[in-house]
Amino acid sequence: MLCMKRYFLLFMLLFPSLFILNSYAVNIALPEMGDSAGALVSPREEYDIGQAFFWRLQQNTELVEDPEVNSYIQALGYKLAANSDEPTLDFTFFMVPDPSVNAFAAPGGFIGVNAGLLLTAEREDELASVMAHEIAHITQRHILRSFERHKRMTVPRTAAMIAAALLGIADPRAGQAAILAVQGGDIQSMLDYSRAHESEADNLGMQTLVASGFDPHAMPSFFEKLQQASRYYGGDSVPEFLRTHPVTLSRIADARGRAVNYQKQQQPSDELQFYLIREKLRVMMADKSSDLLKHYEHVLAEDSNKNKDPLHYGYALALLKAGQHTKARATLQPLLDKDRDRLAYQLALADIELAVGRVSTALSIYEENQRLYPDDKALSMKQVHALLRTGRPQDAANLLQTQLDLGENSRDVFKLMAQAKGDMGQKSQAHTWLAEYYYRSGLLKAAADQLRLAAEAAGHDEYQRAKIASRLREVEKALAQMEQ
Repeated sequence: MLCMKRYFLLFMLLFPSLFILNSYAVNIALPEMGDSAGALVSPREEYDIGQAFFWRLQQNTELVEDPEVNSYIQALGYKLAANSDEPTLDFTFFMVPDPSVNAFAAPGGFIGVNAGLLLTAEREDELASVMAHEIAHITQRHILRSFERHKRMTVPRTAAMIAAALLGIADPRAGQAAILAVQGGDIQSMLDYSRAHESEADNLGMQTLVASGFDPHAMPSFFEKLQQASRYYGGDSVPEFLRTHPVTLSRIADARGRAVNYQKQQQPSDELQFYLIREKLRVMMADKSSDLLKHYEHVLAEDSNKNKDPLHYGYALALLKAGQHTKARATLQPLLDKDRDRLAYQLALADIELAVGRVSTALSIYEENQRLYPDDKALSMKQVHALLRTGRPQDAANLLQTQLDLGENSRDVFKLMAQAKGDMGQKSQAHTWLAEYYYRSGLLKAAADQLRLAAEAAGHDEYQRAKIASRLREVEKALAQMEQ
């Protein structure tokens, strides 16, 4: 479980004198403090700070890599972003396998959602309300605006204040190194100033929420639920969201007042997918299969009127995780009979086939669904894994290239492409794609090393060597900036 201390450390890693990685100093210099957020840093510099944070995050924890979960959270995020006041901004949405209830925004459009937030939300509107709130923090550049009143801070001092303002200081023991350079009064003034930002993010977030077809009342309702639940917590158990986004009765009342002025704009929505992804994430996060099975057996036995299809789906996945393949198939089959075109059910069926060694059957399922859901990322990525498993790297590479052509640039695509090219005997290409995987993971030195190996493997292919040399210069330039 990620704790507050780790989050502080991740932000510390953005700046010099606070962290050494792979024997070189990480150094991202902030420009002089200006009179406005626009003068503080350029959009490019803002993105570079956020990217450095994202790089360090990936190096310090394994993010959720499941293609179905990621496709869902990204689709929801992009839907909201498209209806924000900055629809052309480049956003990156990702999920952290942390059971605490929280979400956070870093400069440059990087928005993280803790698994605990999705698992706690009872409706998609509630999850969307928090994500819309975080999007507003990004579009209004709240992190940067917070420093307009602190124009003469040193870079390490600025780093500590960014960590404090973004992640909160609920636990005085957490991130001790990050706050050594900051006086208590400065931290308090930052937190006080952030309350105005929270109100602005609530207001703009609600506009985004409504424009995206979600219930405006979901935001105050979810905040109120978290606040009421916090009464039963003690000490360090208070939900992270309440620490980093202080929720007061007046703030909830203001949000409720705004909500009554909006009418939900009905838009097509597949809310069942939210419940299915929630159950899949629940299975992924569970440590003990026995406890997981008992959970589903209990909730399925309860007499209630709610739709139990997501619970049956989760139970089938739990059975699969426990190695009970026959029972998993039997649990999934009624769902398939009811809704055969539901991609989540089809992918679960393919997972069962793979688990019992029927790879060709799983591939048939993938190929059939490509006709219904052409180029779907989750479907394509699972199909790629199966193709590589059966010695069909060219077909796998074709699917991956389609994803790249569609703008997909997540690091798992590059890693799989490197494997496919390697299986095809194209060593130079394999090293090149692996370099891109390392680059997007923030391992710039390793990326440069792979490009040098790619150049060696290219032999007398001058065109390939020229492309590699150009990319190597770009990576080395980025590495030099990090080492300044």
